[in-house]
Amino acid sequence: MRKIKKKTVQRIPPSLTISQMITQMASDYIFMGDTTEDCQSYLNSACTAWNIAILPEHQREEALRRFVGEYKRLNPGVDDEENLIHDMRILIRKKLDLFPAAKKMIVNAHLEELEGLKYRINIASTDNPRQFIK
Repeated sequence: MRKIKKKTVQRIPPSLTISQMITQMASDYIFMGDTTEDCQSYLNSACTAWNIAILPEHQREEALRRFVGEYKRLNPGVDDEENLIHDMRILIRKKLDLFPAAKKMIVNAHLEELEGLKYRINIASTDNPRQFIK
């Protein structure tokens, strides 16, 4: 009679939160800012890149174009469009490479300043983005 081996059950770690995924995907980008306000702006762009990445592939370039147009409208005289497009494409690619199955849309992101030059990234997301379309 053969001895039956016990199967080892491998624990699956709890899934990452969207906040943890954004941190993993874009922390270097987010913390390029010199101030909390700058870092918040970078966080907002990283979240936009995330949302563009979850779109069907054929809609991404148009969404990126609209984002850059809005950026230029809100920042007249700023001449860093090519850098912004470059950074956004890198972030979109990182999201797709790191978290291809994550499809939640980010609806809000806030950088919370903690003690000692530490920050917490708080993200609100949804599985149902249609609830935000009027």
